[in-house]
Amino acid sequence: MMNWLNTYRRYACDIHRINQEVRHNPEDFIQTVERIFHGDIQVIVDRILNLPVERHMVYLSGPSGSGKTTTGKKLAEAFEAKGCHAILVSMDDFYLGKDYIPLLPNGKRDFEAVEALNIPLVKECVRRIVQTGECTMPVYDFTASRRSDQQRTITAQKDSVVIMEGIHALNPVFDDTLPPEYVSKIYVAVKQGIKDNEDYVLTNREIRLLRRIMRDSRFRGTPPELVIERWEDVVLGERRNIRPYRYSSDFTLNSIHIYEPCLIKDAAIALLSAVRSSPEVEAVARHLVHALERFESVREELVPTNSLIREFIGGGSYEY
Repeated sequence: MMNWLNTYRRYACDIHRINQEVRHNPEDFIQTVERIFHGDIQVIVDRILNLPVERHMVYLSGPSGSGKTTTGKKLAEAFEAKGCHAILVSMDDFYLGKDYIPLLPNGKRDFEAVEALNIPLVKECVRRIVQTGECTMPVYDFTASRRSDQQRTITAQKDSVVIMEGIHALNPVFDDTLPPEYVSKIYVAVKQGIKDNEDYVLTNREIRLLRRIMRDSRFRGTPPELVIERWEDVVLGERRNIRPYRYSSDFTLNSIHIYEPCLIKDAAIALLSAVRSSPEVEAVARHLVHALERFESVREELVPTNSLIREFIGGGSYEY
């Protein structure tokens, strides 16, 4: 597919305008942001379904904290609403296992390297899905860090769409698997920060970090200081494995929800104010607290249960 719609919506991300909307009509403000984001997903779905192929393969990638998982679920919902059977597949299920992961120069396993996946098996499964409508794929056991004894059989009827989600979904190593007309590539990311005139209050990377801090604290038992400590390694992995290929996507989806700093403000400040770690980590925590203190607060119950932001704060209608 040609890269002819690789543009994305840009918002007026000015802190003063955001705070004004939150003060005067927060519910309408949130609903408007949600409606626009879901409209962008619908545009992508309609464009893909206009392609004259029997089965569609959609590759979905994006950096940590971008909302890939929820975006995949929303795409599947939108395809189903159009009468197109949608199947979600995680590339993580193709991990080889910790004993087969390549090593970094420091001797640690490089779990984010594309070579950590069983690349030939990914390509064979994708080929079988499109050509025959069926394949049997592995299931990865993250608790044991190895492939599970279980397998998953995927059956894709004509006019079905398979959404392959993972950090390596845009890697060109998979480009020779299918004729290009069968493949659509989507890159989802927080594409903007929030400014005060020309100065950033929060960068797009800091917004993703805050999402990770909220999610990992609430659902993974990971304290904020550990998320911050690991963040630079996460960013380095993204620079190596994701960013070089983002311009090969057919569609770019901006996942920023410009009300989100107002939503997480109080909970995130409480978490970050308790951080006790190295001077570098504490400095990051103080910077984020200072930035969040500049936003008005908004009540969590105003956010729809099907919002992408629920992936990071909980209380949503999707299972993860």
